[in-house]
Amino acid sequence: MNLQHLRYFLAVARTGGFTQAARQMNVTQPTVSSAVSELEKSMGVQLFNRDNRHVALTTEGRLLLSYAVQVEDLLEEASERLQRSDLEPGGGFQFGAVDAAVIYLLPEILKEYMRRYPGVALKTQVAPSRYLIDDLLMQRSEFALVHLPYTHPKIDAVPIYRDDMPLVVGPAHRFAQYESVALAEVVKEPLILFHADSISRKVIDEKLAEAGLAPGAVMELRSPEAMRKLVEAGVGISFLPRLTIRDSLASGALKTVEVRGVAFEREIGVAWRRGRYFGQAVRLLLEAVFAAYGGRDEWLQKIAPKS
Repeated sequence: MNLQHLRYFLAVARTGGFTQAARQMNVTQPTVSSAVSELEKSMGVQLFNRDNRHVALTTEGRLLLSYAVQVEDLLEEASERLQRSDLEPGGGFQFGAVDAAVIYLLPEILKEYMRRYPGVALKTQVAPSRYLIDDLLMQRSEFALVHLPYTHPKIDAVPIYRDDMPLVVGPAHRFAQYESVALAEVVKEPLILFHADSISRKVIDEKLAEAGLAPGAVMELRSPEAMRKLVEAGVGISFLPRLTIRDSLASGALKTVEVRGVAFEREIGVAWRRGRYFGQAVRLLLEAVFAAYGGRDEWLQKIAPKS
């Protein structure tokens, strides 16, 4: 059933004629007649008794009229709800985030969002960046906070937070007494590093390769929290995002040591599948993220329809 045909049917039923319906709908009379005929053909019934001067609903036409009015009311209700500035219960969506973003960047934003829109069900997928990108490509998530850079022809991204990754050691480690060390000395120590497929690890591997160095003993982990605990315990040393070690630095459980001539850093950004439409509930959360960390203008530019 064609909704536009149904609208023409309603206009004829309400005005009592095809000519009057055409004027009301601002179309030609043949357009209305053809639409109603198509509707009758598709449903296999006659909806109007016609003569030269009068149009009257048949029994089947009166039955369809009652349903058509309900459809019209539902469409109006749906349109009003979609255009409202507030959000009503019943909706929800999934987004993704690396663990550092969930732990350190989003808590206050999510707290305020859930306070303002308690009826919106949020599902958060916490995983390494490459798995979050897979969710975007499969359209399981609306957006994701991932480590950058990440290049894919179907993915757009906007950086929102730059975080350095200093060398950190436990207070009992010999480097804790130094202000700075050479990178060549660092690779001789047991290193606790991110897993080889992570962007943070690629940043470290690229710097080592540029210096013509390779690490010796390496323990690979995905969790920066676990890495932090192992460094505090003296199991090894690591390059960890400053976001994840602020409390440990303040308490003295960790110490940063400058690596001469080398700086490690990474970015966290909002990524999404290119061309994706963001509904109101999603846009409100993204607006809150960009309000806190910047990047809104670049995001708006990237999601704007291309002329």
